[in-house]
Amino acid sequence: MSSTAGQYRLARIQVVNWGTFDGYHQIPVARDGYLITGGSGSGKSTLLDAISAVLMPGDRVKFNAAAQESDRSGRSLVSYIRGAWRRDTDADSDVLVSSYLRDGATRSAIALTYRTQDPRMAVTLIKLLHLGRGKNAAGEVVSLHLLVDGEFDLTDVLPYLSNGIDRRGIRKRWPNADVNPSYSPFARKFRSRLGISSEAAQRLLHRTLSAKSLGSLDRLFRDYMLDVPATFALAERAVEQFEDLREAHRVVVDARDQVQTLDPLVDLDRLRQESLSLVEATAEEASFLDIAHAQRTLEILQRELTELEGRTPLIEEAQTAAQGHDERARDAVLDAKVAIEHLDAGRLSVLNAQHDEQRRAVARIGTRRERIQQAVAVWDGTVPTDAEGFARLRGQLEDQLAESTGGHEQRRGEQYAISARREAARTEIRRLEADREALARRRSNLDPALLRARELICATASLTEDQLPFAGELLQVRGDQSDWTGPIERVLGAFGRTLLVTDELYRRVSAAVDTQHLGTRLVYRRVVPAPEHRTRRTGSSSLVRKLEVAPGPLHDWLQQQLADRYDYACIPDVAGFADHERAVTRAGQVKHSAQRHEKDDRSSVDDRRRWVLGFDNEAKLNDLRHRIDQLHSEVDGLSARLDALDRREQQIAAQNRAAQSVLDVQWAEIDVATAQTELDTVAARIARWQQDHPEHAALALALTQAQQAAEQAAGALAAATAKALSHRSELDRYRDLVAASTSDAHSSVPEAVAERLDRRYQAQTRRITSANIDKVVHEVSKAITGENQRAARELSKANDGIVRVLSRYLARWEARAGELRAEPEFSGDALAVLHRLRADGLPEYETRFFELLNEQSTRNLGQLAINIRRAPGEIRARIDPVNQSLRTSPFDTDRWLKIDVRERRSPLAAEFLDSLAEVSSGSWAQETREAAEGRYVRMAQLLERLGSREPADERWRKHVLDTRLHVGFIGVEYDGDAEPRNYHDSSAGLSGGQAQKLVFFCLAAALRYQLSPDGSGVPGYGTVILDEAFDRADAAYTRRALDVFAQFGFHLVLATPLKLLQTLEDYIGGAATISIREGKYSQIDLLEWSDDDPQ
Repeated sequence: MSSTAGQYRLARIQVVNWGTFDGYHQIPVARDGYLITGGSGSGKSTLLDAISAVLMPGDRVKFNAAAQESDRSGRSLVSYIRGAWRRDTDADSDVLVSSYLRDGATRSAIALTYRTQDPRMAVTLIKLLHLGRGKNAAGEVVSLHLLVDGEFDLTDVLPYLSNGIDRRGIRKRWPNADVNPSYSPFARKFRSRLGISSEAAQRLLHRTLSAKSLGSLDRLFRDYMLDVPATFALAERAVEQFEDLREAHRVVVDARDQVQTLDPLVDLDRLRQESLSLVEATAEEASFLDIAHAQRTLEILQRELTELEGRTPLIEEAQTAAQGHDERARDAVLDAKVAIEHLDAGRLSVLNAQHDEQRRAVARIGTRRERIQQAVAVWDGTVPTDAEGFARLRGQLEDQLAESTGGHEQRRGEQYAISARREAARTEIRRLEADREALARRRSNLDPALLRARELICATASLTEDQLPFAGELLQVRGDQSDWTGPIERVLGAFGRTLLVTDELYRRVSAAVDTQHLGTRLVYRRVVPAPEHRTRRTGSSSLVRKLEVAPGPLHDWLQQQLADRYDYACIPDVAGFADHERAVTRAGQVKHSAQRHEKDDRSSVDDRRRWVLGFDNEAKLNDLRHRIDQLHSEVDGLSARLDALDRREQQIAAQNRAAQSVLDVQWAEIDVATAQTELDTVAARIARWQQDHPEHAALALALTQAQQAAEQAAGALAAATAKALSHRSELDRYRDLVAASTSDAHSSVPEAVAERLDRRYQAQTRRITSANIDKVVHEVSKAITGENQRAARELSKANDGIVRVLSRYLARWEARAGELRAEPEFSGDALAVLHRLRADGLPEYETRFFELLNEQSTRNLGQLAINIRRAPGEIRARIDPVNQSLRTSPFDTDRWLKIDVRERRSPLAAEFLDSLAEVSSGSWAQETREAAEGRYVRMAQLLERLGSREPADERWRKHVLDTRLHVGFIGVEYDGDAEPRNYHDSSAGLSGGQAQKLVFFCLAAALRYQLSPDGSGVPGYGTVILDEAFDRADAAYTRRALDVFAQFGFHLVLATPLKLLQTLEDYIGGAATISIREGKYSQIDLLEWSDDDPQ
């Protein structure tokens, strides 16, 4: 029996609706080898791709591999199911599209039957495929995999593919078959059944299809001989476990940040407690101050009342004595007057009465003349000295009074007009100041009503104002074009007031607008991303070129809108209208089209109050400030004019009053000279009478002395009486005060408060009386109020600081919201959290962090470094069995080939090893925490790069982790004496035949090793498929390469041109030719074959 009798070899290929093989086709494959030949494009590779579709998973299969030097092929599973047979130009889109044999719902199937030399040991691998009508995506293909013992006719399963894949029906029809929708379980089963040792061997068998393009020993051994190194899994595990370390570090940093955030609370809480105590103490003192004041006042009043009552008897005795002395003095005056009255029957009394009356008349006339003098002075005049002059003065004043009265209405009218202008200016100032305050709160130039509407929308939709800009906030006239701002505002004003809503926010914003009453007219525009197209080119005079567009997500859209909708030429006047389709003049007239023109003069073109464009509103604010200053100056000027008019009116009124006062008197009422003459006459009469009665002098002297004594007695009595009255009044006042204070002082003052208030009283004065107690209490009250206010300010400052700290804290650590709030009353709870963090949390977190840091640095990264350094030796050990296989067959005449592994670690890999050593060597326990933190940062940077999915980082990761790249493979030819004769590191420098020989020789050895990993002789799986191989080798090299495969016990299925048939006939037992009809229907013709001569 042959040594390959128990080896599974491909015996039969069946396809249904696969590529250009429409319908059912089959090929019986000879056990001694098989050749598939045919013209270019006939379908040879299509049959080989059917085998690959069964033996490889969909994401790893490479169709038409021999013809594709790049990683991607134009063929796909969908194109094979549909039967793509050519590429045509689509009439509508002018792009290339595939023409299909099968456009509707399509079923496809592939079956590969393998046998040992014992026909009873047959096994069939089946792949069923279905693609629905109108579906052409790889993800829409439905597949099912079957592993069936024995022979299997693929036509038997077709009824189960009529309407999709009937899995239940298939399982019921073939109950012993292994049925799997997924490829992986199917592959594990057939690898185990056929003797394919591993996925690597499975991939290497697939790679043999394109062996002619495998020109590097490095690529052969790295990609198909060696498994993916464990360094990738180690690095992935290190990255995954680093999350624990990162979390531990985050917890440490988080705890430190919490401590740092809460630390200001220590001083703030102390200040709060001190201020709160002082506020409460002073408030308590203030609340009891009135009661303490009343009690202290009562004590003082009672003491002073007692003192007053003790002085009462002395005051009453003094009053009684003064009354007796006054009565005696008045009697003496009366006696002296009686004596004088008996002289000349009382003639002197009559004269004295006349003299007194005339003296009073002189005084009255003099007073009236002074008033008239003052009135005349208002008119800058003087009082005449005679009646004629006074009559002329009255005439002049009557004329002037009439004149001033006639001009009064004109003056009042002027005052009213100026006052109205001033009030209008003040009203405008108030309006402008309101606008200024509204603008100062925001940077937008938009109307306050629109801004309030946006605030309402943002609050309803939970958005920020930055997410909903107005167009005007994103547009600004360039500084060097500012003189065109007014005309541009005429064109873009409405657009500037448009709210811009991105597509993703549209639903939320439209719902918010619909549910709210905005109080104004709002226009908003949904910004839908448009397909990219070139922005229209605008002319040099276009307003678009005079604008700046704010950077951001809406920049390109706005540029496009401006160019498409607002390409208006800026021209000096209407003379340029004819030259432009759309234009605007400096005066603000807008030409929208050949027919429609517009000029809006409801406001001046330069009125900044109506402007809405601009990234900020500083210019508008400056204009408002300037206008307000101008109006204030105007108001000041108008006020000055009104003041002048008021002063003039007051002067005229004063003159009129003065004139009227003059007109109201006659000359006799102010003739002082005549009145004085009459007084002098009476005085002369009195003097003559006294000369006629000489005894009157003695009596007059006695009367004078009596009168003087009476005056003194009366003064003394008045003083005593006043003192007594004052004393009694003071007693009554004190009694009333005591009574009132008694009712006010009924409450008690806490002892501690009373002591503090007493200390404050003593600080003001050493002795407190009823006269100064109110002042003392006032000063004490001021001091208490001042201290309370200062303490309240400190308390407010502390509370504000606490609120800010807790707000920052809770904004970042929201989980604490259950136990804390951003309120001053929670400062104590927050300090408790701070104490726990300092005492327990932070030390524990840091310990955990450094333990993990030490563990992961030494375990994960240290192990990764060890694996990378050991990799070259392990690869050499893996290559040894291959070299053992190579020693069994000569590579050339008296030459044997050996694969030598050379270490070729790149600078990137060496740098990576240094970095690993830096973060994994040494003892963490001996380092300071700052140094450990620094090492953690380096470790984090390294692992973040290892875990990154950025293309550059993925390339770097492959360089440093793929230890297969850290070595090179050299083919060394040895002679019979074991002396090296030649070296090969690739197919470079070799002829085509030599290169194919080197590749196939090494490939055969690699296959032998992969398929017989235990070192047994003949592999359990034998079929090797070669597509378009040996097309560049001569017959001798081809036979030698085929001898290698035959010597290693492989079964060859070859797809190659018919010209090599004579060279290959010793290595095959059958052949088939593939042809294609009408360029789209492939068919199979089996060649009759005998051991002597194929027909």
